[in-house]
Amino acid sequence: MKRTILFSAALLLLFNVSNAQIETFDLSEFKLPYLKVERLDLDFGLGSDNYFSSRKDTSDLSFGGSSINSRFQTGGIYNLYLNTPTQQSEYTVVSGLQITPIRLSESVYDDESSISNKYSSLNFEISGSSRNRFYTNDLFFIETGPYIGFSYDLSSSKTQEKDASDNVTFERIMKFNIPQINAAIEFGGGYGRIENVTDAQMALFILKDLTKENRLENDPSHQEIYELAELISQKRTQRFFDNRHRIIAQIQAIDSLLTSQGLINQSDATYFTTIYDNWLYARNPYRASGFRISGGPKMGYYTLRFSSSFEYNEPPIPTNESESRITTLDYGFWVLAIDEKPLNHFWQRTLSADFHYVFYHNTRQFDEAEKNQRKENDLSLLLSGGYGYYPNTRTYINFGMQAGWHRNNLEGYFYPVDSDYDDDDYLYQRIFVRPNINGYYYFSPRLRFSFGGSVSYNFYKTDNFEVIRSPFEDVFNYKTLKLFNIFINAGFTYAVF
Repeated sequence: MKRTILFSAALLLLFNVSNAQIETFDLSEFKLPYLKVERLDLDFGLGSDNYFSSRKDTSDLSFGGSSINSRFQTGGIYNLYLNTPTQQSEYTVVSGLQITPIRLSESVYDDESSISNKYSSLNFEISGSSRNRFYTNDLFFIETGPYIGFSYDLSSSKTQEKDASDNVTFERIMKFNIPQINAAIEFGGGYGRIENVTDAQMALFILKDLTKENRLENDPSHQEIYELAELISQKRTQRFFDNRHRIIAQIQAIDSLLTSQGLINQSDATYFTTIYDNWLYARNPYRASGFRISGGPKMGYYTLRFSSSFEYNEPPIPTNESESRITTLDYGFWVLAIDEKPLNHFWQRTLSADFHYVFYHNTRQFDEAEKNQRKENDLSLLLSGGYGYYPNTRTYINFGMQAGWHRNNLEGYFYPVDSDYDDDDYLYQRIFVRPNINGYYYFSPRLRFSFGGSVSYNFYKTDNFEVIRSPFEDVFNYKTLKLFNIFINAGFTYAVF
């Protein structure tokens, strides 16, 4: 009996010792290697909606209706992520085009009169943005965040009414032309660095499961765990046209490294299945480590020109053309602090504080009328924190709390740019608290169950009756409002491809 107990204790001690390096590996020590990740997503779509109906109004006049709506859309998103010891950058370019060549609706009454409407439109947009941190000395950095976007909307419609003899009694043609430009930049400096340690967690998941299956020959050292995490970072972002070939190459690379480290001397179905299962799931939860605080000035510019024309052919009325121009110039400053802490292999703590102060100068002009202006200043503070729990590769649960304060001072009306405003401002304030929870569980690589919920308390106060609207009434007539919200959702997601 004593020999059995001693033998069992020895085995348990041996297992704990052999697993000690894995359990004591500190996720916060991992640093991403030189990494350049590019991704391009393209989207193409065609659509058409058609319907037919017959109705009768209160005067017993019957009419039938039909509608045809066709559209084409295409777009793309290009993303580049760059990580080096002296730089962390992300670049994004988004473009989109949507064309509605024809949208036709027609209603024919039982007295053979009719109303028809033809509509066509084109919408194009393109934008580019980046976030860059250039490290100058140890953990000090310079940060830039430019953005520029352009969009263009062009549309036209023709409405026509005919009597029972097929004579046109009303015809109107409307055309709209709306170009928009939006540009902004944030720049400044800061201290600290946030590292993505998701790949280190994936390495630990793989080694822990191989240990459970008794497939490791030796206890991996911290250096060997680090080497595996670096390999995962490099192979995870490899691009292959065929996803099957990519997975095969990735699994082969992990097997080759583990073999060269002397951790594996034989491979079988259990061994490869363990690696494959972790490769499919262990990269899902995001883990990060580090502290970063940054801040600086910001500027933005927005302009929109709205051109329209109304032409009446029946009855003949001269074409009415108009143009309005809206611009906004804003400037202010921002401060952002983030603290990411892996408490252990299963728990993650996240804290953040986000502060913004922005002054807006809004102007508008209709046709050749005098240009008017309206000024406002906006101050906001958002505090958030949470704990993430990662019990295994398939499961993630996050418990969080958010609290915020928003204050806005807005001049009461637009007034000429060459005059002074001598009236009271509208004051708007909002305070909210929101505890929340969310998570997911993967049944398979394609099937995921996700859930979320939050409870929020909001307090609004303003001098402007046009700002606060009760959710129970479609009117804006409140100076204060206390709102309590409960939000719960759950669902299944299945990835076809």
